[in-house]
Amino acid sequence: MKKLSFLYIVAGALLFTACDESLDIEPTDQLTDASVWKTPTNAGLFLNDIYNNLNPGPQSTVFTNVPSEISNDPLDNFSDNSISGPIAGIPSYVNFAQGSYGPSTPIFTPHWKNMYTNIRKCNVFIQNVSASSFDDATKKSFLAQAKFLRAYYYKSLMDLYGGVPIITVPLNREEQGDAIFNPRNTYEECVAFIQKECEEAAVDLPLTVAAKDAGRATKGAAWALKGEQELYAGKWPEAAATNLKIMQSGAGYDLFGDYGQLFLPANENNKEVIFDIQYAANIKGEIKEKYWNPVKVSDGGGWGAVNPTQDLVDEYEFLDGKTEAEGSTLFDPANPYKNRDKRFEATIIYDGATWKNGIIYTRLGVPNNSNELDASGAGGKGRTGYFLKKMVDPAIVPGVSAGANSIIWRYAEVLLNYAEAQNEAVGPDQSVYDAMKKVRVRAGLPELPANLTQAEMRMRIRRERRIEMAFEGKRLFDLWRWRTAEQIFSKSLRAMKITVTGGNLVYEKVNAGGGKIAFDASKNYLMPIPQTVIAQNPKILQNPKY
Repeated sequence: MKKLSFLYIVAGALLFTACDESLDIEPTDQLTDASVWKTPTNAGLFLNDIYNNLNPGPQSTVFTNVPSEISNDPLDNFSDNSISGPIAGIPSYVNFAQGSYGPSTPIFTPHWKNMYTNIRKCNVFIQNVSASSFDDATKKSFLAQAKFLRAYYYKSLMDLYGGVPIITVPLNREEQGDAIFNPRNTYEECVAFIQKECEEAAVDLPLTVAAKDAGRATKGAAWALKGEQELYAGKWPEAAATNLKIMQSGAGYDLFGDYGQLFLPANENNKEVIFDIQYAANIKGEIKEKYWNPVKVSDGGGWGAVNPTQDLVDEYEFLDGKTEAEGSTLFDPANPYKNRDKRFEATIIYDGATWKNGIIYTRLGVPNNSNELDASGAGGKGRTGYFLKKMVDPAIVPGVSAGANSIIWRYAEVLLNYAEAQNEAVGPDQSVYDAMKKVRVRAGLPELPANLTQAEMRMRIRRERRIEMAFEGKRLFDLWRWRTAEQIFSKSLRAMKITVTGGNLVYEKVNAGGGKIAFDASKNYLMPIPQTVIAQNPKILQNPKY
């Protein structure tokens, strides 16, 4: 149940109004620029508004609560994990997969503006709270939270664009003129800024928060942000140390027992969650169940807008710890979905799977079946033979407002971050095996084989990360930072075609229609900075080759 109220702000509470200075009357339904910094209560409303602007992804909308460009097109559709069932007007297909994007046609159009709007709010807050007469404890808490939030917004920009201008004071065109225009800092300078901000914030952030303050920043959240940034930057020793700090923090983080139930509203703010963005149905809600359910379900219909690929399905190990390609003895070609990693059942809706109050069939030949494979994407059905189960609440009727929180960092990711960083820094020591074991045990998988080389462990960690973090908006950035996107996207993404012959199901892996992603390694490891930004600020240099 929701225990949080601080995120949901009355719309007019933060309107700054110009008042007649001859009248010594303050409005009772608004906060003026003068009054907002008079009391911690008023300043706290301003801070709440900064929290309220948190977004899980580059252009999250009111319709979904996971990293998404538009309501039904999450970031995993921009990777080899999934493709959108519908294709008309879908950016991951029309723009990304076709390679038809650039400065004048950017995919994440308002992201730059939105993030700098939020960063400016943080700068205004930090400047005014620093100059306030608030008690020392309040000041420290407020400033630590604001620094964390500012670092979060900066990292969101860096993930897409690389180095960006670091601005830490409020800018005012009327007072400063062209001095408000700043060039881009280097990526390395931005990484160092994130590291510094997060460590400074962690000093004054609490280890844990009360239930009524769920969603506020903690030490673990600041370290998770810092550790992920260090991982993305390839700063292996630092990333290992930061993630180990979380593991040894004593904050009580641990894996939640049921992977599939972890993401549903009934289990929000559980012991695995390090930081999440708070939602509430009909207040700050979302309707992803409409977009992501199969095209036809027992209580309505969805768009089938997230179709997991056969490429992802093939990465799920069987319970003996091997994939089909690795010769698992548990693989049955007549029943390929049996005896899989527990996360498979919790993540993927496949042919014959029970979902809601019915069975979903993606095979060909079932009369009047809206969910059957249509690899072309033209028929409004599924393009891969699979639909998404993870994070989709079966209790929600498609189209009804839901309120599941969006988890940004959780303990399983910390374990995987540590394993990767430690393996790259020193090799596959026992601590790497221990971190991997903890994640795999929950999935019902055996320990990794002993005496793996660093390269072999790297492969296993990357596969584990792909499976564990599927559809949480991490895969695209992983492909970018590993510099493997050009290899992955060099071949068509795959689908599962199932037919019935002689009363038996026949499984055939085929290319997904439109499942080829155009990728230019000379430039596409970063997104183009919108041309409107460069037009406004001549000091901003475009990313190479755009």
